[in-house]
Amino acid sequence: MQNFLIYIAIVGIMFQAGCGTMFDAEETTPAFGSSVRMGIVSQTAYPGPASDAPVIGLDGKYAAEVIEKHQEGPRPKSEAQSGSLFGVVEAQ
Repeated sequence: MQNFLIYIAIVGIMFQAGCGTMFDAEETTPAFGSSVRMGIVSQTAYPGPASDAPVIGLDGKYAAEVIEKHQEGPRPKSEAQSGSLFGVVEAQ
């Protein structure tokens, strides 16, 4: 009688395992590329800008220095410096 109950338990476990694979589980994550599609739909529905508020960005002095360095272009090799792993900077 004890062996019969063990066999019934094994058959029941196998039946439950087999039935568990029959049904497809619902995906918990959005489909690949859904954020891009949502952005396109949003821009199609509301093509105007999000708001007319001014853009808050860089400090004016810092931005001016960045623009000046950009317009100067790259430094010649004699002025370029190289660093090391330990933070010691040597001129070449």
